[in-house]
Amino acid sequence: MRPEQLKDLERRIAARRRELTESGGSWRSSLLWSVCALAAFFALDGLVFHSGWYMAYLQPQSSAGQLESRIFWLRHEAEVPETAVLGDSRIGEGFSARAAQTATGGAMRFRNIAVAGSTARVWYYLLRGADPERKRFPIVVLAMDRYSDQDGEDQRDRMGDLNYVVGRLRLTDCPEFALSYHTEAFRWRALSGCLFRGIPLREDVQELLANPAERFRVAKDWRNNGHGYLDGYGGKDEDLAGLTVDYATRTVQFPAGATQGQKDTVRNTLLPQPVPQTGMQREYRAKWLGKILDFYAGSKTRIVFIQMPRGPVPPPESKVPAYFVDSLKANPQVRVLTAETFRDLEQPELFADGLHLNHKGRPLFSERLAKKLMEPGQ
Repeated sequence: MRPEQLKDLERRIAARRRELTESGGSWRSSLLWSVCALAAFFALDGLVFHSGWYMAYLQPQSSAGQLESRIFWLRHEAEVPETAVLGDSRIGEGFSARAAQTATGGAMRFRNIAVAGSTARVWYYLLRGADPERKRFPIVVLAMDRYSDQDGEDQRDRMGDLNYVVGRLRLTDCPEFALSYHTEAFRWRALSGCLFRGIPLREDVQELLANPAERFRVAKDWRNNGHGYLDGYGGKDEDLAGLTVDYATRTVQFPAGATQGQKDTVRNTLLPQPVPQTGMQREYRAKWLGKILDFYAGSKTRIVFIQMPRGPVPPPESKVPAYFVDSLKANPQVRVLTAETFRDLEQPELFADGLHLNHKGRPLFSERLAKKLMEPGQ
């Protein structure tokens, strides 16, 4: 090799070394900036959302807003023994704490802590946040749509649950919460939302920033007066008088004037599409209702399970047994009201739609439940 060729090769090697050095430095710089950005995001997320400040200004009717407001009222009102009645919108519409208390002559106090659209997974975190010392509620009533463990919606992958409990999840909850989802994609979404609350609360933040003065006004009013608004609610005025269902032909005759919402809820509730029976409902209930039982184990709180009126027309009996509730009957801390307790309320005149009792059914259900809880052994 000639001298000039050798010098040219040395120049090329030196240039390549510089490229590699600069590339390595760029890679390390990018990594450093990524780590710093992630740390800053985590710190900001923790300051705004994990500190609890933002939770006071949630949109009251949002998923998280409903749950957080109920916990706020319980923690900022005088602590008196109350029977907590918990469920989804069926209890929200169907149960009146005032009517129940009146039915007992004031011997029992009641608290409706239902959250529309909530599930057993949400109920666990709600109770843990509302009753951390496990002594606020002498009785907790858990309302189930049906005792049967017949499979339906797969609640294991219900991503909306994160939006309810985002303010209640501790960092130590994140692994278990994420793993409670069935599919891997949902597990990663649940984990990221648990770690960074700003992700599931993104839309709520955008709404707040669009009109902060109005949000602060509404949130303050709800914190101060919301419990009174709910306690004074009388129920829906609508009914389904004249509704008939032929389960053999899967046909429905609706009364004149029935709305699309009423028709949809009737069909979805009374004539759901059959799904393969895999035992997922039984597994889900054992997981999350079981965690509620474990939470109160050893306390003085009694747990009472009830089956809600199933719809405006009595549906056929499920062929799938009530494995979960049947397994509880030997537990001295648990009571299970019979499935027939509210059967006579399954009338179209007492329902506003396919799911919810109306202003006529609400007091009947509330008074019946209160009197059942007053019976010896309940």
